[in-house]
Amino acid sequence: MINYDKVIAFLERENSDATVVSRFKQAYHAFSKTGEWHQNYQVLTTGWQKVDGVLLMTPGDTFDTDYQVYLTAITERGLRELLLAFPRRCSGIFHLTEKWMDNGIQDVLEGEFVHTDDGRFYRGMKRGSGAVVEQRTISKRKDAVAAEMRKLATLKGKLEYSQFVVEGDLMVERAVRDGLPIERILYTTVLFETSEGQSLLKRAAADNISCYQVNDGVMGSVTTTRPVPSVIASAYFNFRHFLSESGKPNFHFSPGCTILIAENIANPDNLGMTLRTADAVGVSAVLLSHIGASPFHKNCVRASRGAVGRLPLYYATDIPAAIEALRLSGWRVLGGTANAEKELYATKFSLPTAVVVGNENMGLSAETQVSCTELVRIPMASGQSSLNVGVAAGVLLYEVARQCRI
Repeated sequence: MINYDKVIAFLERENSDATVVSRFKQAYHAFSKTGEWHQNYQVLTTGWQKVDGVLLMTPGDTFDTDYQVYLTAITERGLRELLLAFPRRCSGIFHLTEKWMDNGIQDVLEGEFVHTDDGRFYRGMKRGSGAVVEQRTISKRKDAVAAEMRKLATLKGKLEYSQFVVEGDLMVERAVRDGLPIERILYTTVLFETSEGQSLLKRAAADNISCYQVNDGVMGSVTTTRPVPSVIASAYFNFRHFLSESGKPNFHFSPGCTILIAENIANPDNLGMTLRTADAVGVSAVLLSHIGASPFHKNCVRASRGAVGRLPLYYATDIPAAIEALRLSGWRVLGGTANAEKELYATKFSLPTAVVVGNENMGLSAETQVSCTELVRIPMASGQSSLNVGVAAGVLLYEVARQCRI
């Protein structure tokens, strides 16, 4: 249940002069007395332990759109979660409160910026739901849709089309439920054998997602996974460089942010588990080195349990330079290494904080260790000298969360 008092407090704190905020506040006060909205508001919020983003939707009456949308957020993650929650097959005219939101909105929506007497807006709808939607059978491997999906099996193809692949009924259902910008779904007749599979296809059709029935031969040609999955989907991703041309973080953050930095994690399963942990603890974003496993590798996508697609992901060609930029912006950067003298639980944390974990075998590079504001080790009983990188990330991040109540 939405706490409207907290919503109004957040909106007034972030943009108290906005006419939209004043109107919503008046509408809520009337609702409190009568139990009815005099204007049909739909309200979406985001944030784990506190509100960090609000989206207000009212029926559209301009630019031939379904909704007028007022959107404000204080983190990249908050912005992305609100955009993912915006309904598919619906168009909106979005009032963005900050310029930094431009990149994030174009990661999820397709459309254009428009200028009016009232200001600058973005008119668009969720990527993958604006084109002509198809519901048909593919029986030949040479079909254009099958050929494009086959390209997505390679990293080159993923980068060319800015799409990654989700495999299996559980993960595809989660991608649909989470509102990812899905381009298409391919499925075999095996999906019909369960009520859950039938429900998935009904929801996909209702969400205006193109769905193609294929035989095992076609499915086997577009994925190397064996046994052949009963359903796969392609979804658009965001993966931007962490540093701008000026050397400053190309990343919007608030004083209460945490991020995870993963340096050269080589195993895609390990990376996926690490991303899943970061997602669960509520980090604002994840920064990856340009070497190591790709976050869009099918094993990573599967192990992340939906984190790939929900989390804002960034990459850096120089992790120490990225850390230095964060430090100059007021961040505390905590490196986890078994060689540190200071124990994790003897450390007092403050935000914003970045937690850095390293390669499974080599750990953090010497250059990265020097760049961190401090290094800590996780205490362990005798017999083990290190933890799995995903487990280590979880211990570090949850201790920061425990102390700071992010």
